[in-house]
Amino acid sequence: MSSKTSMTTMTPAASAASMVSMTVRRLFLRRWRDRLREKLGVLKFTFDLTILLYLGIPGLLLGGRAYYGLWREELPAWLAGLPYPMIPVLLLLVLYSSGGISFYIEAADVLFLRQRPQWIKRLMLSGLVASAVVQAVVLALAIAVLSPLLVRVYGMSWAMIGGVYVVVWAAKIVQMLIQQLLGVLTAGWRLLVLRSLAYSALAAGFGAWAAWAATSAEAGRPAGLAIGIALPVLALLAGALGWYRFRLRGRFDAEVREEERQRTRLTALLLAPAVERPKPPRPGGSKPWLFRRLRRLTRSRQPEARIAEALVKAFFRGSEWKLYAQMTLAGLAAIVLPPYPAVNLIVYAALLVLLVYWLNGHRKSFFERELMSILPLEESLEYRSGAPAMQLLLLPAVIVWTAALGAKLYPPALGLLAGAILGVLLARWLGSFSRGMGLSSRRWKS
Repeated sequence: MSSKTSMTTMTPAASAASMVSMTVRRLFLRRWRDRLREKLGVLKFTFDLTILLYLGIPGLLLGGRAYYGLWREELPAWLAGLPYPMIPVLLLLVLYSSGGISFYIEAADVLFLRQRPQWIKRLMLSGLVASAVVQAVVLALAIAVLSPLLVRVYGMSWAMIGGVYVVVWAAKIVQMLIQQLLGVLTAGWRLLVLRSLAYSALAAGFGAWAAWAATSAEAGRPAGLAIGIALPVLALLAGALGWYRFRLRGRFDAEVREEERQRTRLTALLLAPAVERPKPPRPGGSKPWLFRRLRRLTRSRQPEARIAEALVKAFFRGSEWKLYAQMTLAGLAAIVLPPYPAVNLIVYAALLVLLVYWLNGHRKSFFERELMSILPLEESLEYRSGAPAMQLLLLPAVIVWTAALGAKLYPPALGLLAGAILGVLLARWLGSFSRGMGLSSRRWKS
C-alpha cells in the first residue's frame, strides 16, 4: 500500500522531470554510440586488418618487452641522464594533442532542443563528463609509460605520481574548456592568437608548478603541498570556465561548428595523408617527380627487363612513392631507436617481410590492369619479370635499413659501408626469392 500511495502522490512536476532526465540520457547514449560507430568505421576504412595484425602483435610484444626492461634492467645512459624538465614537456605535448570536448550537439537540434535550454545543458554536461573520463584514461596510459622514469630516475613515490596525474588531468579539463570556449567565441586569426596566448599561459603555469614540486621534493619538504595548492586553483579555474560556457547564449551556429570540428578530427587526421586535394590541370601537363626522362634501369633488353622497368617507373611516378618514403623513414626510426640489439634485428626482419609482401602485391596489381591485358604478352612473362622488378623496388629501402642496422650494431663508419653493400646483395636475393614464391604459388593454383 505504501508503494502505491507514493506512486499516486508523486507530483506531475516530479514525473515530468524524471521523464525529461530519461529522455536526455537516452539521447546522449544514442549519439555516443553513433559517434563510436563512426570512429570505428573510419579506422576500418583506413587500416587493413591484416596489416594491423602484422604490425600490432609484434609491436605489442616488443613494446611489452621494452617496458619490462625499463623496470627490471639497467637503463641506458641517455635515458638515465634525461633532465627532469623533459617530463613536463612530454606531459604538455600529450595534454595538448589528446583531443577536446564533445558536447554531442547537432545542427538539427535547432528545430527542437534549442527551445528547451535544460535539455541542451544536460546533454552538454553529459558530454563534458564523458570527455573527462576519456582523457583520464589517455593520461593514465601516458603516466604509466613514464612511470619507470619517474620512479627509477627521479625517485618519485607512487603517491607523488598519483598527485601529478590528478594535476595533469585537471589541467587537461581546463585546456579543453579554453579550447571549446575560444572556438565558440572567436574565429580566424583571433582564434589562433588567443589560443596561443592561453596555451602559453597554461604551459608556463604548469611548468612553474612542476619545478616547484621538484624543488620541494629535493629540499625534503612535503611535495603534497604543491599538489594541494594546484588542485583548488585548477578546480576554480575549470569551474569558472565551465560556468561561463554553460551560460553562453546566442551562438548556436558557432557551437555546432566547433562540435563538427571535434567530431571529424579523427577522420581528418587519418584520411588527410590518403586523400589528395584536386589540383587544376597544368598547361603543359603534369610531370612526374622521378624518372622524367626515358633512361634505362637495367642493361638487359629482354622483354622481362623492359616490363620490370615499366613496373618500377609506374610505381615511382605515381602516388605510391610517398607511402614508400614514409615507410622507409618510419622503418629507419624503428630500427635505430630501440636500445637492444635483439630488438633491432627482430624489427629489421619484420620490416623486410612487410615490405616484400606490400611490393609483391603492387607487382600483381600492375599485371591486372586493363592495359596489360590488351598487350600480347606471354603467360610466363609476369613471373620472369618478377625478380628484376622486385630487386629494383626493394633496393632503396633495404639499403637504408641495412645500413642503419649496421651503424647501430657496429662502429658507424664501418657499419654504414658494410650495411649498404649487404643491402644491395639482400635486395637481389629477396627479389629472386619473391619470384620463386610466385612460381610456386602458380604451380599450386594450377
